[in-house]
Amino acid sequence: MNDSTLFNELEQKIVGLVNALKAEREKNENNTGSVIESQKLSKIEEHVTNMINILDKIDK
Repeated sequence: MNDSTLFNELEQKIVGLVNALKAEREKNENNTGSVIESQKLSKIEEHVTNMINILDKIDK
């Protein structure tokens, strides 16, 4: 397996994770007691977005 294939697979998994985080955030929007959960999701999403940006730079 070459690096490009691994990067593409990793990027697909990260995109899936971002989508799951967005869905979870939307689900928790109606729950007022989930402020801490929302903050945790935001932090995770920030890390994942940073990883995607790094992968994009490596891929170019």
